[in-house]
Amino acid sequence: MNALTSFTSDDCFAALLPRALREKARDMSWSTFTSTFCRTSGPIKLGSWTAAPARGGRITFDATFGITPDHQHPPYIHTATATSFGPIDALTSMLYDAGFHIEIMSFHQQTIASGDTPAIATFVLCDYDGRREWSMAIGGTGAESSIRAIIGAANMLHG
Repeated sequence: MNALTSFTSDDCFAALLPRALREKARDMSWSTFTSTFCRTSGPIKLGSWTAAPARGGRITFDATFGITPDHQHPPYIHTATATSFGPIDALTSMLYDAGFHIEIMSFHQQTIASGDTPAIATFVLCDYDGRREWSMAIGGTGAESSIRAIIGAANMLHG
C-alpha cells in the first residue's frame, strides 16, 4: 500500500509518526491525515520571518503575522521581534505576545524523501488551556517545518 495514500502498521511513513499520533492516524487516508493535522488556515498567518545574529550566541528573529481575531473584528498585521537561541522559542514567545498562548508538549522531527529532495517533517503536540492538538508540517529545513507545525497547532487551538 502506498504510504501517502493510507496508514497501516506496515507503512513506512506511519512508522515515522510519533507513537501517540500513529494511533490517532490509524486507517486515515493521506488526504484525511493532512486535513486533520496540517492546518494551513485559521486566525494566524505568517507573512515574513527573518533571523539575524545577536550578542551572546543568540539570534534576533523578526516576524510579521496576519491576525484575524474573529468575525466581529477586522484582520490586522502584527509585527514581532524576539531574541533567543532558536526559532521555536522565539515563535512561541511571539505568539504568546500576540495573544495566542500554546505550550509544546511533544516535539518530533524526521527527515523524509520528497522525490530527489530531502525534507523535514515536524510533529508537535501543543496544549492550550488543557486542550491538546497534534500538528504536522513539512519543510525544506527543520526551522521551516517547525514554524509551520507550531503555527498550525496555534490555529487549531485558537481557531
